[in-house]
Amino acid sequence: MFKNFLQDSFFYTKRYYGYIFSLIVISALIALLSIVILLILGILLAMLMGVDISTVSLLNDKDIFPFLSSKFIFYIILMVLLLVIWSFLAIAFIQYPLIKTCIEITRDKEISKRPFSIYFEKMKEKNILMALKMVGLGLLLMLIIAPIFIVGCIAIAEATNITNVLARAVVLVIGIAGIILTIYLLLRLMFANSALVDKDLGVIESMRESLKLTKGKMGFVAAAFVYSIIVSIIFQIPSYIVDVLSKTESFKESFLFIILGLAAFVLYLIAVPYFVVIQYLPYNILNSYNKGENKQDKQIDQTDDYVMG
Repeated sequence: MFKNFLQDSFFYTKRYYGYIFSLIVISALIALLSIVILLILGILLAMLMGVDISTVSLLNDKDIFPFLSSKFIFYIILMVLLLVIWSFLAIAFIQYPLIKTCIEITRDKEISKRPFSIYFEKMKEKNILMALKMVGLGLLLMLIIAPIFIVGCIAIAEATNITNVLARAVVLVIGIAGIILTIYLLLRLMFANSALVDKDLGVIESMRESLKLTKGKMGFVAAAFVYSIIVSIIFQIPSYIVDVLSKTESFKESFLFIILGLAAFVLYLIAVPYFVVIQYLPYNILNSYNKGENKQDKQIDQTDDYVMG
């Protein structure tokens, strides 16, 4: 499976490189435009409510918190509501179409798809419910995984402070078990969001689908995950080198620092479409293998029924 994953990752990147890069740029521009609109709405709302939100005004006031008036607090509440609405709209009309497009174009090698058509068609759909489900899934996964990870980290940190050898060993084992369980759950549930978007499932159903897809395939899932991390680190090495060199004041002020910084950024940017492909390709590979196994099971069942008949 992993060999097919590597071959297909280069195949899809070569076929859709320009499309993926363009879609990322389009999504970023739409997001930036929406943020500007949100800021303008915030300024207009402040003007209508008569709230002075300028930093200079707040700093020059002699009272400690004179700006925390009922009017200002109401303005903050309205802005938080606007931000929440903006987040849902961004997920529904930017993130969802992009994820759906990336899943679709990394599905069939024989069929050449039109990414822009998929992207803008999904953008036209009313995806507010999908955005709610995506947010719900993210919160649920965080509630499941975060406590286990936090307990594991705390146990490992506190183990060094325990004088009793047996108690220290027990706490350390609990901490290590918590970290291992966190990694295991992350790998088993990492395709829940893709399943939710691809098959329009519910939150719980998408988690079950991810568990079903990764059952018996943990070797491939772990290998693909580690590979994506290694590739990302490799392309970030130039940025790390520039960051280390930037600590030297003489080099930081030189023109060479600017050139190297831009080169490192461009190099990472060039690799972004490949990162996108290796993020969504494993989901489709697991889906195809799962369908193949189900087909074989049905054929065996039909053969058994025929023999018994």
